[in-house]
Amino acid sequence: MSEPPAQLPQLRFNPPDGNIATPVTEWWSLMADYWDGGQENLYLKCSLRRIEFCKCSNGARHEFLVLFFGHWIDGSSAEAVICVDRTFKLRAQDDNSSKQFPGLLSHSSSEPSPALDSVSMVGSPHDAKLRLIQSHGPYTTLCTLRFSPSSAPSALEVSAVLFLVHQQAPVYNLIDSQCFWFADTVWRSLKALFPRNQELCNVNNHNLRARYGGLTVGPSDPSIQAVCNAYESEWQRVLTKVEQVKQRHEAELAYALQQGVEQGRAERQNEIDQLRVGQQHEIDQLRAGQQHEIDQLRVGQQHEIDQLRAGQQHDADQMRQMQVELVHLRAIMGVAASEGTRD
Repeated sequence: MSEPPAQLPQLRFNPPDGNIATPVTEWWSLMADYWDGGQENLYLKCSLRRIEFCKCSNGARHEFLVLFFGHWIDGSSAEAVICVDRTFKLRAQDDNSSKQFPGLLSHSSSEPSPALDSVSMVGSPHDAKLRLIQSHGPYTTLCTLRFSPSSAPSALEVSAVLFLVHQQAPVYNLIDSQCFWFADTVWRSLKALFPRNQELCNVNNHNLRARYGGLTVGPSDPSIQAVCNAYESEWQRVLTKVEQVKQRHEAELAYALQQGVEQGRAERQNEIDQLRVGQQHEIDQLRAGQQHEIDQLRVGQQHEIDQLRAGQQHDADQMRQMQVELVHLRAIMGVAASEGTRD
């Protein structure tokens, strides 16, 4: 795929802006909390393709791991690169500062310093070398560990291992738990937990791992065994968190949808009510108009009836008047006839 891949907050397939470093104690939680509305956490689909074991060429010969994760889209060749290492942070009473120091250094405080085990976003493999030299100085890649695509750990599974390694020694110790110990423990824990892998390195480079000034420092078989023993329960804890996040977001989505449905129903009901009011108003207006017409018709009809009745009454009155006149005429004629007979 040639198009630029989409980013994830905790895996950058393109160069990030500035230095983004996250403590391993938070990295797993940030990924478990991720939700994009899909059915599966995308970090579960970003598998670890390989790890490079690196050693700085100068100074304290600081050691760190570079991890390459595949894209969650099948068929994509894009990779996100992260750097994992251990440093420590001087306490305020040591030098009145909060500087982070890599490698094999000591300080004057009698109190132990908390270890800073962190994940740094590097970007794509194309940008990795330059960015790592800028942050760590010149370095050599000693070994590479490649994982089988069918059984490679996901980014979330790797985060669980990093968290467990930190838990084995959360305090930086110059002798027992410095950067050499951390890099070696993470490397060998992942190698043991996901055994379908291939380690590529020559003997000379392999023997340079976890060594400083000709001495072997850092490796701890008991720490690796403890990580492997605790991994299953820790992984179940991570999956539980992922499922809880999924259920919470699905519940929120279902609630939002229900609220939308109810709001839509309310709005629809309001439209229906307004339509009914409008229709009823029109009906009332029609009825009022019809009633007015009926009343006018009745008035007109009544007027006609009254006129007819008045005409009939007038005719009847005239008829009666004519009858009276006829009777009177007959009476006059009768008198006249009687007088004529006498004559």
